[in-house]
This record gives sequence, structure tokens and C-alpha cells, in this order.
Amino acid sequence: MSKRAYNFEEAAVATGYSIDTIRRAVRNNELTARYANSKPVILIDELDEWLENLPTEAPSK
Repeated sequence: MSKRAYNFEEAAVATGYSIDTIRRAVRNNELTARYANSKPVILIDELDEWLENLPTEAPSK
């Protein structure tokens, strides 16, 4: 059986983003953390959807 969810550190490694970026996405309701006891996890399907919905162009400075 394959893995279905990542903790924040695993999600950061899987996406190449920092743990802070993952936490910020959860805080901004861009990603939903689910809780197994007190440990947050992010479903892999949701992480994939978040990545697919990131902007295709860099923001203007």
C-alpha cells in the first residue's frame, strides 16, 4: 500500500518548498491540514492540487 499523506516536513521535501511555505499555505487556507491525533498531515492528492493551482507566472515586483 502506498502512502496517502505527508507530514509537513515530508510535504516540503516532496514539493521542494520549505516547511515555512507549507505552514503558510495551511495558515492561508490554501492547503488543508488534517490531524491524526495532534500531528498534522496533508493528503497527497490535496498537495498535488495545490501545486497544480499555483500561478503560472511570477508575481510582479
